[in-house]
Amino acid sequence: MQKDGTTYSESWHLVANLRLKLRSTVEVQRQFYRGEKWYVLRDPFNNRFFRVQPAAYDFIMRLNADRTVEEVWLACMEDFSQTAPGQADVVMLLGQMYSMNLLDTDVSPDTRQMFSRYTLTRRKELRSQLMNILFIRLPLFDPEKLLERFSGLIHKMLSPAGAVVWLITLLVAIKLVVDNADVALDSAQAVLAPDNLFLLYLGLIFVKAFHEIGHAVVCHRYGGEVHTMGLMFMLFTPLPYMDATSSWGFRSRWQRAYVGAAGMVAELFIASLAAMYWAVSGQGALHSLAYNIMFVASVSTVLFNANPLLRLDGYYILSDLLDIPNLSARSTEYIRYLLEHFIFNYNGAVSSAKNRQEAIELTLYGVLSAIYKVMISLGIILFIADKWLILGTILAIVGLVTGVFLPTVRFISYLFLDSRLLQCRRRIIAQSALFLAVFTLVTILLPFPHNIYAPGVVESFPDIKVVNMVSGHVKEYLVTPGQHVVAGQPLVRLENKELLFSLMSAESRVVEMRVKERQALGKTIADLKPVLKELRVAQESLVELRRNEAELIVRARANGIWIPANKESISGLWVERGRYMGDIVGGDRFQFAAVVAQEEVSELFDSSVNSVEVRLWGEAHQRITTEEVRLIPYQHEKLPSPALGQMGGGNVSVQSTQQQGGDNAAEPFFLVNALLENNSGAHLLHGRSGTIRFTLEPKPLMEQWSRYIYQLFQKRYRL
Repeated sequence: MQKDGTTYSESWHLVANLRLKLRSTVEVQRQFYRGEKWYVLRDPFNNRFFRVQPAAYDFIMRLNADRTVEEVWLACMEDFSQTAPGQADVVMLLGQMYSMNLLDTDVSPDTRQMFSRYTLTRRKELRSQLMNILFIRLPLFDPEKLLERFSGLIHKMLSPAGAVVWLITLLVAIKLVVDNADVALDSAQAVLAPDNLFLLYLGLIFVKAFHEIGHAVVCHRYGGEVHTMGLMFMLFTPLPYMDATSSWGFRSRWQRAYVGAAGMVAELFIASLAAMYWAVSGQGALHSLAYNIMFVASVSTVLFNANPLLRLDGYYILSDLLDIPNLSARSTEYIRYLLEHFIFNYNGAVSSAKNRQEAIELTLYGVLSAIYKVMISLGIILFIADKWLILGTILAIVGLVTGVFLPTVRFISYLFLDSRLLQCRRRIIAQSALFLAVFTLVTILLPFPHNIYAPGVVESFPDIKVVNMVSGHVKEYLVTPGQHVVAGQPLVRLENKELLFSLMSAESRVVEMRVKERQALGKTIADLKPVLKELRVAQESLVELRRNEAELIVRARANGIWIPANKESISGLWVERGRYMGDIVGGDRFQFAAVVAQEEVSELFDSSVNSVEVRLWGEAHQRITTEEVRLIPYQHEKLPSPALGQMGGGNVSVQSTQQQGGDNAAEPFFLVNALLENNSGAHLLHGRSGTIRFTLEPKPLMEQWSRYIYQLFQKRYRL
């Protein structure tokens, strides 16, 4: 064993003469992890578990009141010297078991000092839980007796027949949701609306209650005990929770994984029932509640519970399937080993990985989980700050203290106080100081490439926009899309019955006024003048209406290729005057119309642009240079093409209230037109989308990061 790599320990005298033994109430189970035997010690009173390897288990089982710890250790060294635990390992092992109340002993007050570091560790864990104000647990009752009462029903539910019922229910629900996908997506946009928050919270409580019941039921089915259920205040929101740690003692890893997945299985079943009711019911409170239940169960299962990078259900399932107990803690230990062994060159570093495959798995999990935890923490803080700025600020301060300040203090303490680094402390401190100096110089003084990227679309140059000059219903398209047209050729026919009625009325008015004119000729001049004036007005109105009638036929204003806009979405619809109907393209030149966000356009105004290039989707290897770049110095709201908006597959946010088009941006932007060179080798076609890159003067990373953070806070919180 000898994990610390030392046979002897300076603390050995504190435990050598003790007479200890394993408590009679402790239960022992044997488990295998990747073919390696382990023993699990369980205390039924506090439902805590302790895993040990065979060598440590042999040492523990030899402890009794008739022999001292030293006598037992010497016997182990004589019987299996290659695998017997060293003195340092025995000190650590006994300290951990003592802190978990697994040993019968009469420890003197002086000897208790040996366990001070383990007591300190427990205190740190408690302080960590208290400081984690986002996740507070409050136990309420013991559900074990209730589970025993319904044990027969539980066995029937968790059977092959129950699995078939669950699968059929899920498939039927999926079919109903797919059939009503458009309604489901529209309803999702209003989930966070103020009038829906109460129903959303009710759905969350309902789903999470069944989630925890699912864990408890499956745990009980395989012989585990569940003695705690209560409330967990997650982000100050009360949610149910239960304690299924007894499943850690299951010998089968598949049973342990099933307990971890049981909550998600229960959520999907409840979501399926809610989806069925939602699909067949009419509008009302229960209909909305069913949708919220369906939404919460699906989103929480996919994004949170099933995610192994968070210490939720997915984490424990992955840990069981990989046969790596304490995956998170061991990955942290292995990352520390890599730091000590390869960076600090500390020869005493001990790897927690058993083989090369496990080393790769621990490294990947340690790095990915650390990155994801930072991202999810920032996301939660920003989300809360968007709703309650003061509370978000408090959480940000707590996050900086617990995520930056305290780890920094612990790392400094590790460098200066850890006894294992005694022989190489100066070199390690010098390496750390050198790294810090290099990092500071690189991020503050060394210039790095600075680029601005913006999405855009290729446009024919010149590009003739076709609009209708009068309002009306779109009756038919007279030209096939993509057909070559000549100037004056009819493109679209509109219909306006009100205009035709006004035209008939105007014609009748002209006829009436001519009759009055002939009648007035036989009278005095005073009678004729008013009639002539009214006749002139009627004729002018008739000319205007006939001109509008002619404009019901939308014609081409130049030669080129006709490309209509959204033919399917506006056919038969009423369009107001000035509606964009399409383009006439056909010039041999092209320009790239790019959408630049407000927070980035200031740098284009203030900084000098070294180079500009465009790359199109599907031909990213082709670099297209520009001849001329023109920044239009005023804000726009209408995108050059709907393809740039999220509704058209782009990444520009658009207004969610739009019923058609999807080309009105959610935030104003600036438009940049770049005239493209034709000798690039790329296929320049009107409507192709891509990205433009502006290469600016290099800047240090710290300046770029600080500017980005400042713009983020200025944009979100108007600071």
